[in-house]
Amino acid sequence: MKKIKKQKLKLQVCVLVIVIVMIIAAIIVIKMKNSDAGKSTTVTKSSLEKVLEISDLSTLDYNYNSIVDVKDEEGEKEKYHVAYEGTVTVGVDMSKVQISVDENTKKITIKVPDPVVQNVNIDMGTLQFIFEKDKYETESVTIEAYNACVADLENKAKQEDSLMTIAKENAINGINALISPWIEQVEGKYTVEVK
Repeated sequence: MKKIKKQKLKLQVCVLVIVIVMIIAAIIVIKMKNSDAGKSTTVTKSSLEKVLEISDLSTLDYNYNSIVDVKDEEGEKEKYHVAYEGTVTVGVDMSKVQISVDENTKKITIKVPDPVVQNVNIDMGTLQFIFEKDKYETESVTIEAYNACVADLENKAKQEDSLMTIAKENAINGINALISPWIEQVEGKYTVEVK
């Protein structure tokens, strides 16, 4: 079962990276066609920021199956347990990307921020309850359970190092795919380090 989840995750990541690269390539081709022929271009921090001008870059979607225990208001007694399925989207805030250009060494360094949980989606149709006592089975239980599932899934995703590592690697690869073709078109030989 874990092997299937890992394969599904790898497939989702590959599809995401391919889509990002295709979009980036299309944007670069359009910009190159619209640019003046023979125009000399210099790499600047602001020109690189323009290339990376998106607010968030989602780099990983991950599916979860989990159980959360919902406790009373005092946090002492368990009221019920909820099994659920959900998806977490993890990515980076592109406004926090740090760019430096060293003209002497012709080196561009791009520092990618740590990934964050961007979205948590719980499939309401998958909620399954086990109540400790019948008195906890009320009309408002679904809303309470949904909120508990969202909090639980967000917390689990934040603590999963491998998830954040993969999301960061995907962000680095995506930014490399964005920047590298653009740099190749610029006059001069620059090296790019994305970390």
